Amino acid sequence: MGRNVNNEFGHRIYLTGVGAEVTEAELRDFLRKYTEKTPDLVERVDLNTALPAYVIGFHGLVDGQIQTFADRINGMYWLRHQVSAHVM
Repeated sequence: MGRNVNNEFGHRIYLTGVGAEVTEAELRDFLRKYTEKTPDLVERVDLNTALPAYVIGFHGLVDGQIQTFADRINGMYWLRHQVSAHVM
């Protein structure tokens, strides 16, 4: 997927605690379920760990919406792991 997502501070989520066995499709479905918006960017940035990190981007959000998304999923248990989400 191309990087045409707004790369300014506060428009992306740094997501950790996702099991290495999780597919991108499963992660997108999880995010869509709890944010009610499809992410435009799902980039795995830590490839060599059991709990890799991802940068998640959404296009066209209103002020504060990304923080709401991060707050909603931060600390959730999903597929036996606790997810951590922080706005970046």
